[in-house]
Amino acid sequence: MSKKLTTLGAVAALTTTALVPTFAMADDSEVRIGLLYPTSGPCQIFGSFALEGTEMLVEGINANGGLNGKPVVLVHRDSKCDPSEATAMARELIAREEVDFLIGGVSSSEGQAISAVAKQEETIYIAAIPKTTQITNAENFHKYVFRAAANTNTEGKSAAILADRLGLDRICTILMDYSYGHSLDEAFSAHIAQIRPGAEIVAQEWPKNGTTDYTAHITNLMAAGCDGVFSGIWGGLFPAFAKQAAPFGFFQQVEYITAGEVGSPEIAEQMGADMPEGIWANSYEVFYFPETPEHLEFTAAVNERLGVDHAPSWPVTGYVSAKFLTEAIAKAGTDETDAVIAALEGLTIDTPIGPQHMRASDHQANRGQFWGKMVQSSDAAYPYRRMDPVEYIPADDIMD
Repeated sequence: MSKKLTTLGAVAALTTTALVPTFAMADDSEVRIGLLYPTSGPCQIFGSFALEGTEMLVEGINANGGLNGKPVVLVHRDSKCDPSEATAMARELIAREEVDFLIGGVSSSEGQAISAVAKQEETIYIAAIPKTTQITNAENFHKYVFRAAANTNTEGKSAAILADRLGLDRICTILMDYSYGHSLDEAFSAHIAQIRPGAEIVAQEWPKNGTTDYTAHITNLMAAGCDGVFSGIWGGLFPAFAKQAAPFGFFQQVEYITAGEVGSPEIAEQMGADMPEGIWANSYEVFYFPETPEHLEFTAAVNERLGVDHAPSWPVTGYVSAKFLTEAIAKAGTDETDAVIAALEGLTIDTPIGPQHMRASDHQANRGQFWGKMVQSSDAAYPYRRMDPVEYIPADDIMD
């Protein structure tokens, strides 16, 4: 596979302290994959686990002879959940480490930044976690970007389905004021209007990204007279919000539906008794559902690898993303870029959470959402709240 050197000049202009001191030589006897997951800073918990999931998959592939006879080499850089850092590291991986593919990103802004590099450098990028539809919409779509994650249409519309089931008619929203929050708002508002015409969005709050004091937003919501709140204050930010809202009796006053993986086991375990009882939350995966042999085998492997009793939800994001790419390379019989793109388009793979399909039209996987009501379990094996009931809302009819 031809290596791309067009970014060398740009890399040379970057702050060198962010770069590794040595770099690889071109070697077409390997399949080289660059991984961009934050392993420091506020998104560290998500990126580190996603990295573990990717490594799990690739170790198994290499133990069985590699891809098309080549070993798979993973090269990781800490993207720090920062679009500028992600851009610099993506360029460095391509130009200096001579990776053939990119996988990763946690925040939507990171995903947009990596996608821009992928387009410029004609390198396939699999977005593992970023959700904003702006990555793959008509304005920004290009042939080198694919997304294994759910998008904000899937997340926002599945939340609207829950709001309709709960009979909510006066709805408030609190969503982060950047691309992820605005894309969620577009999806939720459009879908609730379609499936529950009598419902009304009566107030909206837009905390700035990086906000630590939500008090004014909380009091505004409580004064708005809404019977339900749709939130996009995602997992890493939610504990602070919940601690500030609880003394007001906020979660007893309204039905609270929150996107952003607040229902993930690791967030629930981290929060313990601070996780509000009875809120509705989502997750990329929960180790206790579904109880299929494939899922149980995967979570057992994660437990053993991490030395934990309850698998976190994020390894599956890295695992599924890398599986899309590696199965496409195997299907193509080569790691040549255009052949792998053709193999990815329309590809269906088996995963621990069921079959996943990559649409050819916009390179969006039909990744659904796990949703459930967070309640204290009577089982002593779960000393924190978990989803009960829990369900998987499929994406096929709500991706657009």
